[in-house]
Amino acid sequence: MHAPNASYLRVYEPAAAFADAGYWRAYAASGRAVDPLEGPRVRREALYERIGWPWRGVPSFGREAYIVDRGEGDPLVCPWNLRYRIASAALEVRRLTPEAVAEALFPPEFLSSAAEVVALDDGADRHEAPADAHEHVASWSVPLRWFACVRPEDRELVIQPGLSLLRYRTPIAKSRTGLAVARNLVRAEFGEGAELAEALTETGRWLDGFHRDSVVELDYGGLVSRLGPEELREEDSVDLTWQALDHLGASEPEEAQECYARLVDRWRDRRLAERLN
Repeated sequence: MHAPNASYLRVYEPAAAFADAGYWRAYAASGRAVDPLEGPRVRREALYERIGWPWRGVPSFGREAYIVDRGEGDPLVCPWNLRYRIASAALEVRRLTPEAVAEALFPPEFLSSAAEVVALDDGADRHEAPADAHEHVASWSVPLRWFACVRPEDRELVIQPGLSLLRYRTPIAKSRTGLAVARNLVRAEFGEGAELAEALTETGRWLDGFHRDSVVELDYGGLVSRLGPEELREEDSVDLTWQALDHLGASEPEEAQECYARLVDRWRDRRLAERLN
């Protein structure tokens, strides 16, 4: 099974940020954590193995996470929380879908099970933030607002036979500052109600719920397999984002618009090409 055609925005928190820090420290020390390169495929396989039709309840999963080992420091943890996320997603689909369609998708007992999972698990894993908050997923593309969470110097690119990855990792304080700068520049140019400003604000609120020593990761995930080596080397969407923001800061809206238009066109064309294929 191939990795999902998706990108990821993750937050890794110190184990101390969790109510059961001892579990996550032991988990990290055990060496059984799955690498983010393999994680999405492993999770999808686990989901397919557990869910059958008709769905009677939200399936159970082991407590797994992505881990960043900092040597002597507390390990950084990004929990999967699959059961919670499935339950929460089902309730959100039910909320947004006409009743007749929702009933065809989800039996009432499955929705009851999902509501119970959310009620019991919400916040149980963390001192403050919701249990499912550590990872956002986007299919086919990278949301443009995510590029403001990182900087060009945070880039990690690996191109090897059978192994390619493109990701950015940065301290959460730096990510919060970048989002605030981007939001303020967009607001100043386009107004408080601008769609991009609201998206940046929403992402900033999400990051505000995490420990100050966390790390933010923008991972191109399965999208990397759809890009050739030269495309990966030349992929500069983060650079373009900050070029656009620098132009806004210098009162050069036309130049900023040109950079932003290149970003929009690039990711629209990639989504269309992948869907057509």
